Amino acid sequence: MKNLKKELHFFLKLSVLSFLFIFSLTLKLGAQETAQPSSENKETKSAQEKTEDKTNDKTKKKEVSEFEEKRDTILYGIGDDILELIKRLKADEDDRFDADLKKIFAETKIPAIRDALFAYFAEKKNDCLKADALMVLENKEDFPQETVRSAISYIRELAIYEGINSLRTILKDEESEYRDLCISAIGKIGKPDDAIFLTELFDSEASDDEKKSLIIKQNIMFALEELHPAEIWDFLIRVAEDSDENTIIRGTAVSALGKIGDERAIPILSEIFEDKDPILRTAAIKGIAGFKDDKAKNIIIQAFKDSYYKVRLQAIQSAKEEKAEDAVPFILYRAKKDPENTVRIAAIEALSHFNNAEANEWLVDSFNEEKTGLSLRLKIAESLLKNNFDLIYEDVKAAALKAISEKQKNKFSAELGKTISTVENTGTAPIAEAYLNHKDPIFKSIGLDMFKRNRYPELIPLVSAIAEDEKNGALSRRAKDLLQAGNTNSAQDNQTGNK
Repeated sequence: MKNLKKELHFFLKLSVLSFLFIFSLTLKLGAQETAQPSSENKETKSAQEKTEDKTNDKTKKKEVSEFEEKRDTILYGIGDDILELIKRLKADEDDRFDADLKKIFAETKIPAIRDALFAYFAEKKNDCLKADALMVLENKEDFPQETVRSAISYIRELAIYEGINSLRTILKDEESEYRDLCISAIGKIGKPDDAIFLTELFDSEASDDEKKSLIIKQNIMFALEELHPAEIWDFLIRVAEDSDENTIIRGTAVSALGKIGDERAIPILSEIFEDKDPILRTAAIKGIAGFKDDKAKNIIIQAFKDSYYKVRLQAIQSAKEEKAEDAVPFILYRAKKDPENTVRIAAIEALSHFNNAEANEWLVDSFNEEKTGLSLRLKIAESLLKNNFDLIYEDVKAAALKAISEKQKNKFSAELGKTISTVENTGTAPIAEAYLNHKDPIFKSIGLDMFKRNRYPELIPLVSAIAEDEKNGALSRRAKDLLQAGNTNSAQDNQTGNK
């Protein structure tokens, strides 16, 4: 009996241990199944990844396709297509094809394409066509007149001094079709010797056509004003004081005289400021602006009260350029009260540079007041966003977001959006997002203008969505171009950084 009890006790004990072991094993297996995805989950995840990869590949293929399409146009397209593409690349600031375009310049026989490429690279300040421009000037008889003109403009814009002898030769030969451009180019890139050459050209001008002669002399004087070396002081004095000379020519000489910076000019300019001719008074203010003595400052202050609006405009411009804090009350008064809207706009732009407390308060209050008028409100927004961003941004953002949601304010919201799109500051991203999300294509386009200017990283997905939606038509194509250009520029920046 005792043996039977022992065997029964042993059997029960063994059963309990077995149960506990099996229960523990079941828990472990359950935990592992929870921690590890089933083969079905793995297959589902793999399918999602494949779908995403296909989408990405499709997008990349589209980008490559559009890149190749543009490149094929450059390499194989007809003239009109290439010219249209150059305009598009210029508008989108797309640099990816510059090497191909340079190659096309060397190969093309179409003058219009050469002219367009001179203008394209001139605007970008890219000197890749320097040798070509010099060659055109040296062999101008072999090229159409418009190509020669384009080459001169290119040399001027890039200040290529190696072309100065060719420019002088053209002027000596009295080739009228290029004369004005050559004079302007020398004014931009010349040295004191070239200025003396222009004074001699001025004095020797004796065309039978009085109107033609006057234009030539005026253009020479404009070039001399740009150069204004001390070596032509006596010449400028003579022209400025010649009462028989044309007023515009005299005024330009007066301005150039002041730019030389010799204080002997102050009494001369002061006397000319009292002339009854407003052109001469304007020139005197322009010329005297750089001088710091009290007499010069007083003349500028008096100019703010001149009856001729261009004299007041020049006073504002001169005070801004010289950062004349003493002139702020006068500029503020012009912004508030001037009868000419042009003067008020110039005053507003000038005030944005000074960061004066009283002026700032008036500017912000005027922007927020609808009665101020559209043109003035837009000018305040533009000027302060560029020159004192933090002062006006919150007010501009509030006004833009409110206006964009109200149909009756469509004109204001569109014009304000265009103004914001000219400002280079990534802080405008929330405004750009609102415009990009708008249903109206006009506002979406303005949003893309903002994106083009600032390349907001956080808005790339939104622009990508516009690009991928074919219903957006031209906006879709434009968004794709912006994204591609942005990717190319980023890659170029990274390569430069790595170097």
